[in-house]
Amino acid sequence: MLSPQSQLLERNLELFDTGNWLFINPSDAYFADLLDNKPATFLHQYFDIFAESVRVIPSCEFDSRDVSQRDHGFCIEQKASGHMHWFSPFIPAEKTFSDILIFMPKSKPHTQMLLAMAHSALSEGGKIHIVGENKGGIKSVAKLTDKIGPNQKIDSARHCSLVTVMPETTGPAFSPADWLTESEYEVDELTWEVVSLPGVFSHGELDEGTRMLLKKGSDRLRGRVLDFACGAGVIGAYLLKRFPHLDMQLLDVSALAIYCAARTLNANQQSACLLAANGLHGIERNFSHIVTNPPFHTGVKTDYTITRRFIEDSKRRLASGGTLQMVANRFLPYPGLLGDVFPQTHTVAQDTRFSLYMSTSG
Repeated sequence: MLSPQSQLLERNLELFDTGNWLFINPSDAYFADLLDNKPATFLHQYFDIFAESVRVIPSCEFDSRDVSQRDHGFCIEQKASGHMHWFSPFIPAEKTFSDILIFMPKSKPHTQMLLAMAHSALSEGGKIHIVGENKGGIKSVAKLTDKIGPNQKIDSARHCSLVTVMPETTGPAFSPADWLTESEYEVDELTWEVVSLPGVFSHGELDEGTRMLLKKGSDRLRGRVLDFACGAGVIGAYLLKRFPHLDMQLLDVSALAIYCAARTLNANQQSACLLAANGLHGIERNFSHIVTNPPFHTGVKTDYTITRRFIEDSKRRLASGGTLQMVANRFLPYPGLLGDVFPQTHTVAQDTRFSLYMSTSG
């Protein structure tokens, strides 16, 4: 099903008849089908839309050392229906386009980073286009782009707007290092480094739910441990500091998160296997433990279907006697969801905002 943003673009398909187009973070996998016989490249920073677009890659695995040694991280390329699709945190170096269209993210700093990246990848006389929901910040585009060039609203529909920016000068070279934030965190007198980027969960700060998980979580960890929805690698790097013997694996849907997790591990002289996947779909290996501060709660749009699927998949991926340790907003009905799937679940810790649950497989 086309997202509202894609429905707006469907009204303006003639815009894509000419030019060398790059689309950044399409909000669904179906928009590309509207561009039949039109050359286009898609940059996906989110693996779920990438995998659905190319329909052949269930998951990707990376060595954190390899990713951390490359300025632009990694780029998985796949052709589908005449289009090129990239799963990557950034536009590959030296690639240029006449037109770049950004599907606007919710985070303003993330938008600013994407604008800088797009500006640097434009050929001479190129244009930046931005589509976004009216309630998602698209009205602030003029302020965000005032140093790039004038802008013009092209169309509005489906509670979304499409804006074109005409840069007045060539953009400076884009360097991911200019956007990285390096922080030192401390929990129970153990300190470790975290490297983060705009668009990654809890950018530049230690989330209080994660802090509870690290302070109150089980210290009886062994074997292969999965940091699910790893973000910048906060949990995985901390656990490796405490338990260097662990076979640590970190998974996220976000290419930016995978890149930051690699940089975080490198900053702590650590290494681990990094996984890109949509939930646990496509992951066939088993784990002794899964630890997570999952991103399922998004205001009034909490999706319990996604939560239930993750819990069910977690039980299938845990070895006998393995544990799922999950921190979440206290008011969410996770004890019931966990109890429906796992034979044993109990609350390890709780405060006014968060609860930490531990479920044990049979």
